[in-house]
Amino acid sequence: MSSFQYRALKGDGEVTEGTADGRNRAEVMRLLSARGLQVLSVKEGSETSAAKLKERKRSSEKPIPNAPQENRFNSKQLIQFTEELSDLLAAGVQLDSALSSIAKRSESPLIGRVAHVCYEKVRDGAPLATALRQASPSFNDLYCNLVAAGEVSGALGDILKRQVAYLTTMAELRGKLATALIYPSFLIVSGLGVGSMFVFFLIPKLQRLVESTGGSLPPVAKFMMDLGEFFRNHWIAVFVLVAVALVVGSALFRRPSVKYAWDEQKLKIPMVGKLVLTRFNVQFVETLSNLLSNGLPLVKALQLVEGTTPNRHIRARISVIKEKVSEGALLNRSMEKAQVFEPGLIDMVRIGEDTGRLAESMSKAGERLDREFSRSIDRLASVIQPAIILVMSVLVGVMAYMMISVIYETISVLRNR
Repeated sequence: MSSFQYRALKGDGEVTEGTADGRNRAEVMRLLSARGLQVLSVKEGSETSAAKLKERKRSSEKPIPNAPQENRFNSKQLIQFTEELSDLLAAGVQLDSALSSIAKRSESPLIGRVAHVCYEKVRDGAPLATALRQASPSFNDLYCNLVAAGEVSGALGDILKRQVAYLTTMAELRGKLATALIYPSFLIVSGLGVGSMFVFFLIPKLQRLVESTGGSLPPVAKFMMDLGEFFRNHWIAVFVLVAVALVVGSALFRRPSVKYAWDEQKLKIPMVGKLVLTRFNVQFVETLSNLLSNGLPLVKALQLVEGTTPNRHIRARISVIKEKVSEGALLNRSMEKAQVFEPGLIDMVRIGEDTGRLAESMSKAGERLDREFSRSIDRLASVIQPAIILVMSVLVGVMAYMMISVIYETISVLRNR
């Protein structure tokens, strides 16, 4: 028998600590669950054997094994898993029982498989945050750090509930971008399809018609026919050149300096740069507000936000902000020097720091920025769609002009015979 230290929740939500004896962690967890306690953590007590201490140290230094890629969730599945676990914990179900329930009754085989892996790890005494890291790559550092904070504070259910709201907001953010790009993408694909059909099928027929009558083509029609003939005769060379360009471009974009330069230049593109910055501001404020609301220190929260920022130029700015804040600087002044944040957001952060309600101030700023992001998408869509329609109209007009010119030239030649 060994002695174990535990932290658990009572039925009224109060956190209790103590020691219990058992052969292993799993047995201690079963004993605590039988007492009506919701186990938060179980750690082995003092060891009498020096060899045992060394072995434990070596095992703690081992890296956590990577989760299998086939267990990766999409955003909808991640929200569903988090929401189901949050609801069960809020209803007073023990953590291991909640995971077992999800594993058994989930309609999604993937969610059930991940829940079962988590259940086995937790049953063996591992913290939920560690179990999640080993179960699926979808549980990133931000997610697992929040769960770890919830386990320590005894507010795991509440933290998971707020995490559901955060994940839903981020999914809606991505959905807005995808929705705004659907119609322009459809127009571009349609235009490319019509242009390809024109170059490879219609132009050759028109060319044969003109040659059979001995007439000459208009300059635009002749240029298009020469272009189409070039692609038909040298399509292998064109394909090879495009493939080489893609390979070289891919190799260049693997270099950190090129990635950084591209991320920096994206911010300078008219309208697109503004949209990228607004999206970053929304993600930054929502993520930081979520982390601070769940009790994480500001520097740790900034570190996690830095890791979830895809733009490398902005990520470097956040790293500088994190260093300044860790040295004692105010967050709002550090943000102002970074020059990637909305002035209104900086003002809200300043108010939050003055009043001691930073998380609430950032949450309100996030709501305003989300509305502004929606308006930015609408404005961009209102510009892109007419531009694409205009390009397609010109393309159709050129095709119509070529057809009419060829028909007119053919008729003229036939009349003069």
